[in-house]
Amino acid sequence: MHAIKTAKLTFENAEVTNTRLMGVVGVVSHWHDEAGRKVIQIYHLDYEVYGIDGFYHLTEPVKKECEDLILGVTGGLGGEFVPVSFRELVYLLKSAYEVDPNSVESHVDFDAYMEMFMSWRDDLSTEEKVALMLRLTPPLENAVHVINYLIMRFVGRDPASTLALWDVPEKAFHMPLLDEPYTLIKNQVTLLNQNGGTDVYRAEALIDFEHKYKLVVFEVSINPKTQKATALTSSETLVMSSIEAAFNLNKPEFMIITHVRDEFFERRFSENNPEMMKQRYAGGQLYIEFNPNNRHVAQNPYYLNGDIYAMYFFSDVGQLIIASFDKQHLEAIDHTLVEENAYADSLHFVCELKTDDPILYAYINSGFDSIFDYLNQ
Repeated sequence: MHAIKTAKLTFENAEVTNTRLMGVVGVVSHWHDEAGRKVIQIYHLDYEVYGIDGFYHLTEPVKKECEDLILGVTGGLGGEFVPVSFRELVYLLKSAYEVDPNSVESHVDFDAYMEMFMSWRDDLSTEEKVALMLRLTPPLENAVHVINYLIMRFVGRDPASTLALWDVPEKAFHMPLLDEPYTLIKNQVTLLNQNGGTDVYRAEALIDFEHKYKLVVFEVSINPKTQKATALTSSETLVMSSIEAAFNLNKPEFMIITHVRDEFFERRFSENNPEMMKQRYAGGQLYIEFNPNNRHVAQNPYYLNGDIYAMYFFSDVGQLIIASFDKQHLEAIDHTLVEENAYADSLHFVCELKTDDPILYAYINSGFDSIFDYLNQ
């Protein structure tokens, strides 16, 4: 690849995750500085609200530390890396920056490269953007897959990501967007009719709305031969309470309850799983393991939390709760713990639970030390 020189760094190559339709992209770019030292810049880009919400600049990085950081930034996105050119990289970075120009102010290292960044110009044509979006789009399995992605990006006010989903790409910029970005929590798709070369679908989308929820009904027209959208309109809107939304989202949760006997088990667990999302709560530490891909978007109904493989909550009173919405995932984790002698060496198995509704987050935020105290309240 031809080296492209900026004010302080010379570009070598870059790769990004093919997750643009999820509204987020992970970037790993390789450079060398004026002293000839190897430089790696890692970005997390959000195209709905936060813009460039992750930036790491590494000079002559230690391989293991760099690999763990890349996993930490991109491992939960559910995508594969795709090579991009410098011009394509500039387009992806600049379009994320435009979402929130203030986002870079929280990254200490970014100040040193702001002048360089601002000197770059986005000069991709529409045709080149469509070609890029095609490369950043995973294989689409069916019309439901297309519709779920289309509505997800519609409610997120992110039309550019849908260029490759339309029969005429320019239609992406003529969608009647909502007043602000929302999150698609659930989407149920039904085929209404098939009329010659067009299939018409009804989509019932549950989205967050301030402190409540909205159920928005869409009609989406799909060309069955190309699997491209030809039209999208919204017809009904219903404001729902949190209780009504919770009833709409009910599904079983499966759990394994254990007691941690080895005080170093969580440290090893964290070190061995840098790709997991970590969240600290008042009563313990939660680790979220995501699916290796985003095929859950092809499911009908689609659920926002369908990308979660499992959750691991290490409570401050010594419990480890492993939870999943898929019983097979929990069985696979249980099998791995047996093979690794975790039950023999580090954990004491207590019981398995199945609840009709998800309760792990409710327990974590309840203030109870033990999940059994929470269940017995």
